[in-house]
Amino acid sequence: MGSFKKLNRYFKKYKGTIVLGSLFLISSNFFLVWIPILIRRTIDQVQAYKSSAANIPDGIINILTHPETGWILAKNSLLLVGTALLYGLLLFATRQTLIVTSRKIEFDLRNDVFSKLLRLPQKFYDKSKSGDVYVRATEDVSKTREYFGPAYMYTINTISRAGFVITMMFIVSPELTWWALLPLPFLSAFAYWVSGYINDYSRIIQEQYSTLAGRAQETFSSIRLIKAFNREEYEQQRFEKESRAYRKKKLRLDLVESLFHPTLNFLIGLSIIIVIWKAGLLVIEGVLTVGNIVEFVVYVAYLTWPVASLGYTVNRFQQSMASWKRIDSILTEHEDIADNIHTDESISEIKGRIEFVDVAFKYPGTDEYALKDLNLTVEEGQNAAIVGRTGSGKTSLVRLLPRLYDTTEGKILIDGTDIRKIPVDMLRQNIGIVPQDTFLFSDTIGENIAFGTTDASDKDVERAAEKAQVRDNILQFEKKFETILGERGITLSGGQKQRTAIARALIRDPQIIILDDSLSAVDTKTEEAILQHLRNELQGRTTIMISHRISTIKDADIIFYIENGIIAEKGTHRELLNKNGRYSTMYNKQLIEEELAEI
Repeated sequence: MGSFKKLNRYFKKYKGTIVLGSLFLISSNFFLVWIPILIRRTIDQVQAYKSSAANIPDGIINILTHPETGWILAKNSLLLVGTALLYGLLLFATRQTLIVTSRKIEFDLRNDVFSKLLRLPQKFYDKSKSGDVYVRATEDVSKTREYFGPAYMYTINTISRAGFVITMMFIVSPELTWWALLPLPFLSAFAYWVSGYINDYSRIIQEQYSTLAGRAQETFSSIRLIKAFNREEYEQQRFEKESRAYRKKKLRLDLVESLFHPTLNFLIGLSIIIVIWKAGLLVIEGVLTVGNIVEFVVYVAYLTWPVASLGYTVNRFQQSMASWKRIDSILTEHEDIADNIHTDESISEIKGRIEFVDVAFKYPGTDEYALKDLNLTVEEGQNAAIVGRTGSGKTSLVRLLPRLYDTTEGKILIDGTDIRKIPVDMLRQNIGIVPQDTFLFSDTIGENIAFGTTDASDKDVERAAEKAQVRDNILQFEKKFETILGERGITLSGGQKQRTAIARALIRDPQIIILDDSLSAVDTKTEEAILQHLRNELQGRTTIMISHRISTIKDADIIFYIENGIIAEKGTHRELLNKNGRYSTMYNKQLIEEELAEI
């Protein structure tokens, strides 16, 4: 019941239009039931005149050409055309209100899902497959829309049409009505069984579709690697395996649906046979007229669509509910990292002093600590560096600063305030990050650089590119900053992508900037030029640099050597060398590697 309440709240915004559309639909069915009445009246009147003209030569011709009979036929024909026209116009108005409204609700729902996905913490994406998230935001939203459109419309149509038709049938002949409706209880029981099956299999099919979409997405995202390793056939087999599983599940559902519709048609046909048989007996007895037989057959035909649409409605309703449950699981996902009652909205600026106090952290779903008992301080405006072996916890440390994750234990302070009390938007606006894995959008180079801002001018973009030592490379392209990048920035080299990412961070003018091994793909000459510009540009700003190359961070004000999630050594480059510890060993090893590379 709670799930329905949450789903139905999307009706509230458009309740006026929905009520109007429902009235249009009910009115259309009201006019629809008059068509068989007019047909019965015409047949009976013609039948009466035929009897009265039995002794007239060429009787039937005289009946049709007789002024009074001709007037009756003309009048009834006009009424039939007018009634059918009104029915059609009202049905058009119904679709323009109810179906159009369902599209608007789909728009609202899709935006709500997308907005929620943007607010969810990183740990949600760590445990979710990208293909599954994509399907929930697209395919599941489309299927849920059918609850607001086709499912709702056909439900109102079934109830109103069945109500009008069955009422008229009882007015004509209660006895014949009971005979005509005799197969319906069997139909109801059959529909109840089918609805449960469809519900279960709709959910299973959507989950398998998510897996299939995820497999396709992963394949095309790594297509260069697949081609380089000549694994096209292997990936084809993996995709076919998931595709066969999807086909098998879908065919089982299609089998049930294919049995459902013939069964409906059989029961409806049975009703018509019963009507003709019983009505014929009543005509012989003089209880009903020939026109009543035709009228009743048309009424039963009118019930065909409501009864047939029952299967369609049940199918769409169950699929909508299955998709809604998948969407609702996203909408109800807890937002761990968000402003709350403890947030201090009065904080209006960040200066940049950073302090980790007894910080321990482990990724959700794991028992092993990535960081533990970690204490460090970076003063305002200081250039700090973090170095260590692969997997030592360097990247995990800086992911905690913008609250991509929250600490498992301990706390992080900025300017003496726990970052969990700082508004999330403001915290992230004041932190510029150049991640280790550079991601560029399939957009222009200029738009990629200006991504983190809302009002950057062309000059701002060009200036940021110059600071990152990528401006000259960009100007060599024919369209310069308007050059469209391929997917994930494939148009640029590795070094150009990294420098573009640095420009994207610099243009935001952040108070704290984090460079996570962001110069690994550039040569030493370019690296030195970039560092020189950064030293001048970032004076007075707090900078944290992560690098596996000590040459990159040796001029830092303070260096932290991290090992197994703890700070093993700290000091300036000279102080750490004098200790002859882990940092010194790593530095000497790199010197030897450089000398060997030159040889």
